[in-house]
Amino acid sequence: MTILQLNFNMKQFILPCAILIFGSAFGQTPLLDEDFESYNVGDYIGDASAVFTTWSGTTGGDEDAQVSDEQANSGTQSLKIFGAIAGTGPMDIYLPIGLETAYEVSYNIYVPSGYSAYMNVQEALTVAVGWAFDIVFAANGQIVFGIDQVNLSYGSFTPDEWTSVSLRMDPVNDRAEIFIGGEYLANFPFDEIIGGVNFFGFGDGITEGLYYIDDIVVVETEDVINGLEEATQLDLAFGPNPANDYIQLSSNATNGVVRIMALNGQIVKEIATTNLLSGTRIELDLDNGIYLVELTSNGNRTMRKLVISK
Repeated sequence: MTILQLNFNMKQFILPCAILIFGSAFGQTPLLDEDFESYNVGDYIGDASAVFTTWSGTTGGDEDAQVSDEQANSGTQSLKIFGAIAGTGPMDIYLPIGLETAYEVSYNIYVPSGYSAYMNVQEALTVAVGWAFDIVFAANGQIVFGIDQVNLSYGSFTPDEWTSVSLRMDPVNDRAEIFIGGEYLANFPFDEIIGGVNFFGFGDGITEGLYYIDDIVVVETEDVINGLEEATQLDLAFGPNPANDYIQLSSNATNGVVRIMALNGQIVKEIATTNLLSGTRIELDLDNGIYLVELTSNGNRTMRKLVISK
């Protein structure tokens, strides 16, 4: 493990204080580079580490997570996180960060088949002040990104394989973006500090949470506003909205795949089209409610909200 730190008594302030003093001088040198190889198997990370703690601040018990050699992305060890039953902890690990400029938090995650994973980013150094966003790795292989309990974007991953996660957050420009498995997932407003990252054993709320985390890196990054141009180069327009039984959809892309999804992630309609420039009429037979219209074309993706009102 590599970490820049000061000798503070309260471990939850070690990483932020080190960043505050040393961050600009070190540039691209990671402020945290944790591969869990320096610990003994079975160590409680909240006790053994200088930077990790738990949601409550109590370490070394049921809420704390242990270093494991069951899976590893690099080396032979990782951090194992699980819940006792579906939709609960008690395992609840917190990595305080407390940054006010653009940084990337990246890690690798392994979710075994039949299990799920959950994490969130906090808006303040102190937990439970506010949730910036949540990411769920569901047992069915779906990734769900949400803000304020509203699901906004979806992706996929392969269970029983290591998957990379990149969270680029820029409080200065009020933007953040997420890439999972090297694929773009979301670009969205982010107007708070990077408070910290919470790895919770909750899972997807249906299946038991069980996953492994390895190779956590916190490093300074370029302004996220630069990445916004790449992430949103697709124009997507449709109407009427609210709609009844159809929408007319157009884009600056020639062809692509259009998916309409319910807020629970279920795909209710999917079509491939080759005439987006001139416009495509999509017939709808949906219940009243809020849906998401996603357009994917040439490796790019964008999404808009659709309201059905009959």
